[in-house]
Amino acid sequence: MKEPIRIDLLEKYIKGDCTEAEIALVKQWYFGFEHENDHVSDLSPADEKQLEENIYFSIISNLNLAHLQTTEEQPKVKSLRKWYAVAAAAVVVFALSAVAVIYSWKSKDQQQLATSAVSDARLFNVANNTGHIYKVTLPDSSAVWLSPSAKISYPNVFAADSRQVSISGECFFEVTKNPQRPFIISSRSIVTKVWGTSFLVRDNEQSNMADVSVLTGKVSVSARVSGSAISTKLNRDEVMIYPHQKAVYLNDKHMLTSEAVEVKSTVKQYQRTHLVFDNKPLRDIIPVLDSSFNVNIKVSSEKLNHYILNADFEGFNLPDVLNALKKSLNVDYAIVNNHIELK
Repeated sequence: MKEPIRIDLLEKYIKGDCTEAEIALVKQWYFGFEHENDHVSDLSPADEKQLEENIYFSIISNLNLAHLQTTEEQPKVKSLRKWYAVAAAAVVVFALSAVAVIYSWKSKDQQQLATSAVSDARLFNVANNTGHIYKVTLPDSSAVWLSPSAKISYPNVFAADSRQVSISGECFFEVTKNPQRPFIISSRSIVTKVWGTSFLVRDNEQSNMADVSVLTGKVSVSARVSGSAISTKLNRDEVMIYPHQKAVYLNDKHMLTSEAVEVKSTVKQYQRTHLVFDNKPLRDIIPVLDSSFNVNIKVSSEKLNHYILNADFEGFNLPDVLNALKKSLNVDYAIVNNHIELK
């Protein structure tokens, strides 16, 4: 049996406050389980990250739901203020035993997320086969939200001169700025080069059209030419777009244009807002979310409308809000026919 690591060191590691020497010590402790029967060696890094998130939010959910009444007559009441801080202490305590039990944790979402590592090319391929929006954190700390059926392929370590990924379907990006290493996205029909921060890319096999909508910053878009090398510099044939603009490419006409983003654009779902709810029932919260993110949220049961929520969604986008509701109120959601169903 391994000697347990200091809890204060684990807490520093979780908060990101460790020195390089302390990080090495934590990693040495963690990988020391490599020769023990820990049942996690077969998991890919993407699976391990998703599993870690599931355990983290399960602790939050269990801590919060312990105080809720489950009878039909008594409405659920939930407070999300400071919920991350409350859960952090539980995560530190839980970390000592997590390695021993992690193999037995299999959520529905994890089973439906097809993740594989291509060892020779050092690529990770993630396919979102769930009804949820799934977040992927890239090696440079950039974040990508995959809509249902979307896919992304990215390297374990980005190249020295660029950061290149490929996608299929609908993906929203928040890219870490690094002018010395351009961020480039290849999809079926187009190539998107990032000169700013957040934007939505939609390009899949079933559609004749591909488009890129900018929320913040700026990106350039060009038609993809099969077999041609992708330049990391801005070329004359690229269309530059800014916030509230989008680039549209028509496959059958081989035409790339720019236009204004429509008011009801999907990109609004990723706009970070500050919403506060004080003892509000879910039936009053849903219209606010619909208006703020331009979505259509429905409930599968009238019982859900009576759940009461105290929440401070500062800096949250729609996926963050849905994830918070899912983990704290123990409700699931699915994206079906352009609406979101809570169940």
